[in-house]
Amino acid sequence: MQSLHDMTGNMPSSEFPGINPSSGSSLSCPICGQALYATDKGNCEVTYHCSSAEARFWDFDRGTVAQHKAKEHWDRSIREVFLSRG
Repeated sequence: MQSLHDMTGNMPSSEFPGINPSSGSSLSCPICGQALYATDKGNCEVTYHCSSAEARFWDFDRGTVAQHKAKEHWDRSIREVFLSRG
């Protein structure tokens, strides 16, 4: 879990503290290295998941081994950012 201080009330970019935006580094999947994207934004939290085709479990037939592997990838790629305003 990470925390960000955002006094503007805007949602944070897809970059975490400690990652240099000028270097082009962005939040990436710990499993495959693909970029993460915000899947849920609400109140004081942003949730990120992997954007790779391998993590898109909804593209696989239900109940298959491939879908299960994709869902595991999706679940393991999660990154939550908690915002504090003040």
